[in-house]
Amino acid sequence: MQERRRRNQRSFFNWRYFPKERRRGNKRWALLLILSIPTFFFCERYLLSAGRVVDVSMRPTLQEGSYFLINKFTYHLTPPRRGDVVVLHLLNHARWRYVKRVVGEGGETLAIASGRVVVNGQPLEEPYAKGPTKPDMKPLLVPKGTCFVLGDNRQESEDSRIFGCVPLNRIEGKIRPRR
Repeated sequence: MQERRRRNQRSFFNWRYFPKERRRGNKRWALLLILSIPTFFFCERYLLSAGRVVDVSMRPTLQEGSYFLINKFTYHLTPPRRGDVVVLHLLNHARWRYVKRVVGEGGETLAIASGRVVVNGQPLEEPYAKGPTKPDMKPLLVPKGTCFVLGDNRQESEDSRIFGCVPLNRIEGKIRPRR
């Protein structure tokens, strides 16, 4: 009979078995765990997220298989600017994230002529672009509230030349590539 009582006292869920100081420490850890889970999900949703490159459209800036952090808070304060590397979702591919570079902002006229991007009549200097930009494209007025995005590897990129201008609410966040 006493043997059975001792076994019952040593149960993990029997709080009286643990000394008082140890019980207090366990409660602190439990509280910390309970508070950290919602904090993690809040940060993942609104502040910072991680991703992985799975295609070659941003080569040589981002190699396939490399990881990156998405700053989601930046575009709550300012709109995307030319040269920013952004992560976006499209309506027809909701589960896929695209990583592209902003080359045209809302209200600008953009064209592709002789393998070069021309913004408001001025050729765009693009040291990050790999190869010429093909095919040529007639001048296009980028609507307000949208932006025109291209991949750095222009020959192998599915970008705004195919799916058109991207609404700003489809841009998830900004990536800062390593240098």
